[in-house]
Amino acid sequence: MSSKVVSSKCEVETFLKEIKEILVNPYFNVSRDLDILLKKRSETAIDPYTTGNTLLALDFDMADAVHQLMALELSEYLETFIDDKDNSLPPFFAFAKSIQSKDVYIKVKIRDRQKCKVFCVSFHFAKYPFPVKLPYA
Repeated sequence: MSSKVVSSKCEVETFLKEIKEILVNPYFNVSRDLDILLKKRSETAIDPYTTGNTLLALDFDMADAVHQLMALELSEYLETFIDDKDNSLPPFFAFAKSIQSKDVYIKVKIRDRQKCKVFCVSFHFAKYPFPVKLPYA
């Protein structure tokens, strides 16, 4: 189980700075170091809101996903998910982003800073409208 919180502006800015540093690090290899969960267990293959189907609909590959992660901004920040079972694990930061005039929900964490590992658990079309006002918009 995870709990949602709104991280401080400073925490979100630090996360964005760190993830962008990882993504441009010469050691970072997109096929090895970016893990994207294409479909959750509870989702069906034809669900248009899976990450895999969203990436297909956008005609995105892994490099396009990295480009979108690089372009994330403080104003697109939505919330942070803390792992209640093990709060020593890095949290997921969620963002509400417009891509190709569609609302896309992105939830990502830095899995390992030293080894340049990034885990994107969500990169899908928004099932529900985004809040009218995001925390730092």
